Amino acid sequence: MRHQKSGHSRIKRATLSAVADRAGVSLSTASLVLAGKGRERRISEEVHVRVRIAAQELDYVPNLLVRSLQSGTTGVLSFYNGFRNRSLDDLYMDRLSTAIERAAGTCGYDVLVHSNFQRSAQETYQMLNGGRSDGLLLFAPTPDDPLLPLLRDSRMPCVLLNASDEAGLLSSVQDDMAHGMWLIAQRLLQSGHRKIAMLYETGPANQDAEARVKLLDSFLQQHGIEIPPHCIQQTNDSSDAHLESILHRLITHPEPPTAIFCWNDRLGYRVMDACQEAGVEIPQELSLIGYDGIHWPSHSRHVLTSVQVDLNLLATTAVQMLCTLLAMEGRQMLQKAIRASLLQGGTVAPPSR
Repeated sequence: MRHQKSGHSRIKRATLSAVADRAGVSLSTASLVLAGKGRERRISEEVHVRVRIAAQELDYVPNLLVRSLQSGTTGVLSFYNGFRNRSLDDLYMDRLSTAIERAAGTCGYDVLVHSNFQRSAQETYQMLNGGRSDGLLLFAPTPDDPLLPLLRDSRMPCVLLNASDEAGLLSSVQDDMAHGMWLIAQRLLQSGHRKIAMLYETGPANQDAEARVKLLDSFLQQHGIEIPPHCIQQTNDSSDAHLESILHRLITHPEPPTAIFCWNDRLGYRVMDACQEAGVEIPQELSLIGYDGIHWPSHSRHVLTSVQVDLNLLATTAVQMLCTLLAMEGRQMLQKAIRASLLQGGTVAPPSR
């Protein structure tokens, strides 16, 4: 009885030499034919046919790594998620990734998505800058991300998405958060809200949360509205029970808010479900407003009023910026802010009390 060898057997790729042998031609002739240069070298049609039949029979395809070394380009852009995780139900990242794929394809590039987050910063950098792609799209690195110093010293073109380089060396595309938070402040104020709560999450993947809260607080202060400490709630507990507990504390306080800003729509729809569980009518008893413009699964019939970020425009701008950097001689730092708009939804109304 024959025993299989342990491990995975690897099928060897057909070589150009094997194609030449089967077609009965020299290696250089086979190379010229398969590179599309045979006719300019006056290689006969009969030889063209023999070489192409041999290549088809052997399932030969050119080695793209060799070609990229010869041409200095790969036709590939890398995408790396600075959060260093990817949950199964992340609608935001799903849409952004799709938008990047479309934008890159329109510009004639494929996308290499890096998903091994177990490597060290040095190992990750070597993988990103190891010749497998022409440039890098780096999503939402924190200011202290260990990749940033390595990328600043690198010659590899790089564009940051939803982040900016504090050193002023790396190019970036991000949504205009200040304008988005101004839109939220105006919507709440025009609806008559003066008692406003803010709810946000902590953690590496929520780095914009505190910035959005601070911006909204600043805009409201300009209109003489102070947010009391009990109305600024942060959490690192993602459980529904914890969220319901926060909501209960807010609505039973002697000075309850008439509106709640949720730092992103994912949290906003969860708060909406918590309100439904608690019997709080939205927006009659409590208004809700969020950020991102993404409709997450919810038990509620409402669409959350929110700042809508055009992820297709964000991705297209980032890819085009990276293509511009690839075409440039020398290094330059480019920046672009994408203006957001207000998705009216149905969760903001004048306060009933």
